[in-house]
Amino acid sequence: MKIADNARIEVCDGAQMARYIDEWWDDRVSYTKYCIGITPTNQQGDALKALDKHDSVSIKSGHGTGKSSLFAWCIHHYLDCRTGGVKVPCTAPSKHQLQDVLWAEVKKWHDKKLPLFADRMEWTRERYFHKVMGDNHQAVARTATKENPTALQGFHAEYVLKVMDEAPGVHDDIWDVWDGAHGRQETKELNGGNPTRLEGSFWKIHNDPKFMTVYKRLTFSCLKSLVSEGGNCRDQDVEKIAAKFGVDSNMYRVRVLGEFPLRDGDSFIPFDLVSGSLYREILEAIWKAHPVVFGVDVAYFGDDETVIAIRQGDIFHPYHVLRGMDTFQTASYVKALANIYKPTGIFVDVIGWGAGVHDNLSNSGFPSYGVNVAESPALDPHTYLRLRDELWGNARDWFEARRGVICNRYKTSLKGNIIEDDTQIIVGEWTTPKYHISGKGKIVIESKEDLKRRGVGSPNRADAHNLTFAQPTAAYKLDDAPEDGENDRYQPLDPECGY
Repeated sequence: MKIADNARIEVCDGAQMARYIDEWWDDRVSYTKYCIGITPTNQQGDALKALDKHDSVSIKSGHGTGKSSLFAWCIHHYLDCRTGGVKVPCTAPSKHQLQDVLWAEVKKWHDKKLPLFADRMEWTRERYFHKVMGDNHQAVARTATKENPTALQGFHAEYVLKVMDEAPGVHDDIWDVWDGAHGRQETKELNGGNPTRLEGSFWKIHNDPKFMTVYKRLTFSCLKSLVSEGGNCRDQDVEKIAAKFGVDSNMYRVRVLGEFPLRDGDSFIPFDLVSGSLYREILEAIWKAHPVVFGVDVAYFGDDETVIAIRQGDIFHPYHVLRGMDTFQTASYVKALANIYKPTGIFVDVIGWGAGVHDNLSNSGFPSYGVNVAESPALDPHTYLRLRDELWGNARDWFEARRGVICNRYKTSLKGNIIEDDTQIIVGEWTTPKYHISGKGKIVIESKEDLKRRGVGSPNRADAHNLTFAQPTAAYKLDDAPEDGENDRYQPLDPECGY
């Protein structure tokens, strides 16, 4: 029985349902249109057709192209159109990406598909399963972590579909376990993500010739999925990235074009190092054992933002972004925040308006330390020209250690108002500034003024972040500084974190 194009179908009984399943067995586009009730974009349609014909499909994608929706449709299709034992393991490198994005999409489309298909399934925070078949017919959500790769073992059935979202962030050890899941009748694999890393299994899939016959490789570009052309990507978001970072930037390549970044050239911090720090998870018991420190980068240009970075051990809490506040208002906000987090140190850039904020905090009894980033380096004057350059170097060392986590969220008030996805801003701020070697052979990071002159926004979040690594500078005491200039006068506030 063939369904007419654009026909509104109503499933009446089990026999008719069986005919639909037979027709949609390897026709995911029709299933999506008629069972779920959504017409895929051209790029989504290409991916659905690719999974019809190929066992393994991998998608490198720009941001907001509808990839997670596509993955959810494929999960639903497999559970609705395969019988006799079906398992769909789903994974991602972080709980946020898995639970709040992919798994939320599964629930969203469950509520929209034809009742007779939806009514026989049940969704929970960890499973999506057949009410009668139970464990023998289900999709499960399991976070992929290097420390617990066995969480993805044991997925065997007649039919197996493996779904991996944000695949570039998944450790190679997880991929090895992933390859062990297989079905006796059929095994299919669907993975994808923003192509942020120039190493790892996902990069190899899209660049190593030996994978050409194993995976059908696709690219989702935002330019082919604009809202103005019936797609999912907002035109203004693409224009914003182009204006802020430039069409030649790695940010534009990754977030818009869905292409891997170029080797970073004169960019001081590589794109893949920063992107990798978005995916990591650190046990709460570990980071909560460390003190809290603030970094406060105070705006001194009219169109700039004041940013407060909050670090605890190796993790950053959501940034606080203030606009249009004077020094008194900014200091009052920091005080209120300090009363919540109880920081052991508040490190304020005292150049410009920051001096007033620091004085206000210090006079009120808060542990505020002024940091003049234009001064000489604190610890390594042979490598860096100024303290600002050294702080960027400290941050790069932190990224290279691959143990920290930056946050892609920010708040605009103490009461909440969290903006969930600030990824393009924070990653762009870290990876856009260039560097050069001075005539004295020292590293110099591109200044905010130079960034503005070439049409790039000020890296306020990154600079606030860097200030939290200024503890040695802040702990400097003139009255007991040794005359020989040795560095034992610097006392880090949280030495267990190595800063």
